[in-house]
Amino acid sequence: MRTKSAILCAVVLLTVPIITFAQKTEVSVKKGKVIAATKMTSVAIEAGRKAVLAPDRNPVVAVDDTMVDDVMEIYKWVEAEKQAQREKIESSGIQILRIDDERLIKLAWLSEGTNSSDEAMEEIKRGPTLILKEPKYYDIEGNLIPFDLEKINARSGIYTLHLSKAIQPGEQIKYIGVSEIDNAVFLKDGPLWILQMNYGSGAHGLYYYRFILPESAIFVDSSQPATMIDSVDGRVAVTIRVYTGSGGVGVTIAYLWPDKDGTTVADIPPQYRGLRDQAAEEVVEEGRLETAKILSGGTYEKQNTPLEALLSLYSAAVHKNSEDFLNLISPDLREDAASEMEQIWALASRVVNYEFLGSPEWPDEPENGYEHPVYLCREGSLICEATLVMEYQDGKWYLQGLEIGRKKMESGESSDSVDSKVSGGVTISKGKPDLSAATYDGLKEDKFMRRWLFLGLIQIPWEGETYFPDEEASNKFFDTESLNLEQFEPRVRIDENDYEWATLHSEYGVVDLTQVFDDWFVVAYAWAQINMAEETHGVLGIGSDDSIKVWLNGKLVHKNLVTRGVIPDNDRVPVTFKKGKNQLVLKIINYGGPWGFACRLLQSDSTGGETD
Repeated sequence: MRTKSAILCAVVLLTVPIITFAQKTEVSVKKGKVIAATKMTSVAIEAGRKAVLAPDRNPVVAVDDTMVDDVMEIYKWVEAEKQAQREKIESSGIQILRIDDERLIKLAWLSEGTNSSDEAMEEIKRGPTLILKEPKYYDIEGNLIPFDLEKINARSGIYTLHLSKAIQPGEQIKYIGVSEIDNAVFLKDGPLWILQMNYGSGAHGLYYYRFILPESAIFVDSSQPATMIDSVDGRVAVTIRVYTGSGGVGVTIAYLWPDKDGTTVADIPPQYRGLRDQAAEEVVEEGRLETAKILSGGTYEKQNTPLEALLSLYSAAVHKNSEDFLNLISPDLREDAASEMEQIWALASRVVNYEFLGSPEWPDEPENGYEHPVYLCREGSLICEATLVMEYQDGKWYLQGLEIGRKKMESGESSDSVDSKVSGGVTISKGKPDLSAATYDGLKEDKFMRRWLFLGLIQIPWEGETYFPDEEASNKFFDTESLNLEQFEPRVRIDENDYEWATLHSEYGVVDLTQVFDDWFVVAYAWAQINMAEETHGVLGIGSDDSIKVWLNGKLVHKNLVTRGVIPDNDRVPVTFKKGKNQLVLKIINYGGPWGFACRLLQSDSTGGETD
């Protein structure tokens, strides 16, 4: 548009980015205040807002952050429900999450309260709380609220929000916060990425969650029904309404993340495609039938299997029989549980709110103290939201504990002695080490390498004062090699410990070692043999969590000391395969949290193409 169509008058002009399109101009104000005018009218633009100016139209003013706009719109929904008074609503909340990376999420939220003092409130104190990354605060109309931060230490501080309008005694406090967070905890269940949000245990609460998924994400499931599924800048956005009723609740979402781990629609778990394991389906159906009888007034009092113990817990909770419920708790915990009955009934209400999802096959004659998981979900969902841990004692099964998400039960062996581990699409089997199990006749371009020989876990030695090894010790150990990297040897000795290679197979492009090992400060090796018909030049696409080293035929071709998540092809390594047998070795270190790796031969012009 021509410059004479819009007139900008700076009142207190500090920062005004202007973006001009073919038929409109956007004016964003970061600080200060601007008056924007067209031929038809003028409008004031406050800090944190933007105006869209177009010929022959009135200016449109909005918040300069779509997530804040979404919070404001959903807030109207919440207020409409409160006014309708169809359900008892004692608390409410809104959270919008934009997932950019597994270690970085942008969060927008609504905070509410009441001025319970006898004086007008001109400031809001938040804290002590964690120091946020690039926070912003807005009032409920979308105007920026200036704030100060008083740091208590390197990680925590007190935020003081300076209000443009005082809040009188008894009036509600409402403001919107926006910040990046880098401490979100993602879980992996096979190919699925799982993110869970909680809102405490308050009853009669109305909460809205909106998840803006990564660019390539494929939405699969949520623990509560989706209210709306739309898109934001080409990314799937899922909005979920949660009413807690008589007990608190959170929400869990599951999705595939192709750009992160190479999955595709073909990797959607079979249970979502009507192919649930028949034996598991029969156990679930038995649980459903007995649950229906309990809800119809029947009782259940058996403890011969983990499922029977669950049904007995459910029966005691439904009929509010505290004595029966207490007797179903592990004898070692029962005395302490009896003194915390309020918490026990909170646990009982959670059991009632869940449905039986499934349980692995349990042994016929377990030893005393054996623990077994029973997985729970919400109605209409296949996401494991919680695990009841059942313990066997003297012929009966008892409740030993409840954990959020799917608990991986240990079989008793030390995790650094690999025998046979199968979890989350990763299978590691110990037997006679055979290089043929990880031999490729050439490499197909853009196809992930999913078969390897695996050596580990190798603990980083440490005798320092802190609990974990420091960076210097970790990197020194990572740089030290005790293997013959040119000639495969079935057994090796590292720091006076003997190790034997095992076979590894991954269903997915990213080898997610977290599914079988959750140890911190450990090292592992992966070895593959590649037979080439002729000398071949190429580029390996490497992803790792965390640091990685790569050797080809004994020569170090790549090293990256880094703390990160696995992103396929994050590192691109030029290599030359010789004619005949080639030995490719990867070394991965985990400093903490999730870990794994990915490797494939890229096309000469590949930017990360087809994933299998």
